[in-house]
Amino acid sequence: MFKQRTFAEALNPIDLVEDIVRAWDWAYSRDDSRTLTAELQGGWGETSVCAAWHMRPAVMQIAAACRLPVPVEGRNALLEMLAHANDMLEIGHFCFERDAGALCIRHAIPLRGISASREPVEDILLAATSGLDQFYPAFQHALWGGKSPVKAVAAAMIHPMGEA
Repeated sequence: MFKQRTFAEALNPIDLVEDIVRAWDWAYSRDDSRTLTAELQGGWGETSVCAAWHMRPAVMQIAAACRLPVPVEGRNALLEMLAHANDMLEIGHFCFERDAGALCIRHAIPLRGISASREPVEDILLAATSGLDQFYPAFQHALWGGKSPVKAVAAAMIHPMGEA
């Protein structure tokens, strides 16, 4: 007897992520059918991107991360920075992976009953990687430069125009 597959089982959104990162010429690998990891040079260092597909519940998670050393005395500033920076993000949220010493932006896409489409996945990948590039200096200023988290985030929101 034919077993009917659910829509989520029939379409693997990691295949779509693979098409995108291949088109963008990012170095990537797939250890299995449900996970893709990519590496690229971000504005402040090496950026890792991971996309993971969970069939139950039908959710694709995308995370981008870069190393961020945090001095012991900077932990309170880190927490405050995370809160202020998260207020400014339109897609995803910042978190800090203590074990890896990495600043991350994560976003989950619920896909029960629908398929992922290229444009939103591209938007999430770009938002995650550009968010790290935009806010990394603010985290550095707050953790190492003694700037208040409020002022550091405000400085990250300035978008210069033109070239020097």
